[in-house]
This record gives sequence, C-alpha cells and structure tokens, in this order.
Amino acid sequence: MRLLFVTQDEYPPFRADVVELFGRQMPARGHEIDWLMQAPDLGPDDRSPIRWLDNTVYLTRLPRGNGLLGRIMRNVHGLLGDLHVIPLAFRNRYDAIQVRDKFTAGILGLVAARLTGAKFFYWMSYPYPESKLDQVRNGFVSHPRLVWLKAQAMKLLLYRVILPACDHAFVQSERMREDCAKEGVEVQKMTPVPMGIHADQVMSAEAARPPDTESPVLLHLGLLMRLRQTEMLVRVLARVRRRYPGARLLYVGDGQALADRRAVEDEACRLGLSGAVEITGFLPMAEAWRHVEEADICFSPYYPIPVLESTSPTKLIEYMAMAKCIVANHHPEQTPIMAESGVGCTIAWDEEAFADKVLELLDDPQQACRRAALGPDWVRRHRTYDVIADAVDARYATLLSVPRVRPGTH
Repeated sequence: MRLLFVTQDEYPPFRADVVELFGRQMPARGHEIDWLMQAPDLGPDDRSPIRWLDNTVYLTRLPRGNGLLGRIMRNVHGLLGDLHVIPLAFRNRYDAIQVRDKFTAGILGLVAARLTGAKFFYWMSYPYPESKLDQVRNGFVSHPRLVWLKAQAMKLLLYRVILPACDHAFVQSERMREDCAKEGVEVQKMTPVPMGIHADQVMSAEAARPPDTESPVLLHLGLLMRLRQTEMLVRVLARVRRRYPGARLLYVGDGQALADRRAVEDEACRLGLSGAVEITGFLPMAEAWRHVEEADICFSPYYPIPVLESTSPTKLIEYMAMAKCIVANHHPEQTPIMAESGVGCTIAWDEEAFADKVLELLDDPQQACRRAALGPDWVRRHRTYDVIADAVDARYATLLSVPRVRPGTH
C-alpha cells in the first residue's frame, strides 16, 4: 500500500501511536508512507520533502505566535498546508489517503481521494469538538464564543461529512466507536485501535518491587489539565500522609497552559504540601520513564466525563509494562484491563477511594508487588505495537482488497 498520511502532529512527531505504528511498523511491513506535516521552525531555505525513518515527509510552515492573532495565523497557515493534499494526491497516485484529527484536511483528503480513485481513511484519536465544548462550559478558554463556533464547525464536518463519507475510520477505543455510532456513523465502518507500547520497553515480572513504606513516591505521568482535575491527587496525598507522612507526589509532565500547572501548585500551597509535590515539566520520554521506574505507586486517573471515557489510557499500559503498582479509577477501557490482567481493580472517582487504595497497597507491599508483576506479560500479549500493527495491517489488507474504480477506467 502507498499511503499519504496527513496529521496534526508537528514534525518531528513524538506520540507513540504515530511514531511506532506508522513511522516504523507499517513501513517494516512493506507499506510506503508519505507524510504531510507542519514544522514550527521551517525556514524559507529549508528543503521539503525530507526523509524521516523510512518515510518521505512533506513539510509546511507553522508560525509561532501567542494570543488571538497568533492563533488566527496558525489556522491560516494550517489551511494553506492542508491544500498540499490535492496536488500530492495527483502527483503520487496513492492507494489510500489517511487524515488524523484534522477537519479541513479531512474534507480536502476526501475530495483528493475521490478525484484520484484512492481510498479515504480517517483516524480519530480524540473527540476534539466535544473537548472544546467542555472547555467552553468550564470557562477554560479566553475567547469562548470563537471556540464554541469552531467546535460546532468541527462537529458538523466530522459527524455529518467526514465520517459518513470515508471508506473507513479508525477510532481510539470501543467507547469512541459507540459514541460515533450515536452520531449516526455506521458501526461496521469503524475499527478501534488502542494505545500500546514498544515491545523493547516491556520489562519482566522480576522488575516488580514492593512499594517503599517510609517515603513512598506517588507518580502521575502525562498532561496536567484542569478539565481532567489532576489537582485532585494533591488532596489524595494529604490523606495518605496522615498514615505515611513521608509520602511525596511527583507529576511527570506539565500543563497545556500555565493555568493547568497553577491549579496543582495552588492546591499544594493551600494544603501546605508544596514541599511534598513536584512537577517536572515536559521531559524526553526516556527520562520520564526513568521516573516511573523509580516510583512506588502510579496513578491513572480519568475524570469521568464523556471526552475522557472514550480515550485509550497510554499511561496505564506504560505502568503495567514496567511492573508498577497502580491506582486507577473506573473507565471503559482500563477497568477491564486491570481485571483481566490481575493487576488490580479500579475504584470510583473519589479522593477518599484513591487514598484508600494507596493505603491498601502500602499496608500490604508484598501483595502489591505480586499484582504488579502480572502487568508485563499481559502487555506483551495484547498491547505492544507489534501486536497492534499486525491487526491494523490485516484491516488495511481487507479494506484495500475491495477495489475502487479509478476515474476514466470504467
């Protein structure tokens, strides 16, 4: 298959499902993939296309800028970049065009596919329209009317044009497929593809260790977001320290906006825990995983709202692969994974329930270690990108075996 992949990820991409699945695994299976991405630091003398891994990448400029004007300029340049889809499709005659999480590009990719006889696939990793509407409702945006209008336009394009018209859609989870079906999209034209981890990053059961009960490190990996209420874990720490006063909380990551980080810092200050709470900021993935390896108990909290219930929790898989003790709340995907693997059981979204689960693990560290040791084997069998890529490759083979008549051949 020769595929044009248009993604909102900036060059060079860092998301595991983008880099591992399409940067490495698909080319290793014989697929030729061209990419269309934006580059923030692309200058007038920089060349395009370039080679990245075993792929050809066509780059378009993405200007840096803050404030309303900066956002408008980024959107304009994004549209100009998306317009490259059509000439690329005619020049290279792809078997399929795939667009990930972009809406104008989704329309242009659909048009280009129909004009050139290619299949058109859409990859939906997150419910962006619903997320923006939630941010507006919660007062998390500085221009709510503009964001509301943008979200409505995105929702209209996604559920009334792109998904109904595409040849197939890949979604993040079974719940996301159900949510899209409620919007009128045919269930049979959607395939859930969950998040995974590189096989080399899966440790052995022997990597599990009992949590330290003198100065346990509690860890959260990933974005800090007010929408996700990640500051709740500070209140959990306060409860845990009543019995284990040496406990500390480490956030490995940062906020999308300064206000997201400040929500955590303000809560720690309010509770007198500033010295026991640390935020590392964004780190290279290898360095972030070193922090996970050193942690005693890892949190996978997902605030129970629709936009988060349709996600595929990456951090849970990473924790399990590293044989960590885990505290996670009820979620359509992580609840069955925890139960099936034997790693543990999920709890309600409640700071007292979270604290009680942490205390349970610290009170019986040997039992906690035995459960943590079950994680790597389950991940190795179900969630490495080798396994996921085999399933995606098989789906492409099925989809491309049904020929589309190319213009001028009938």
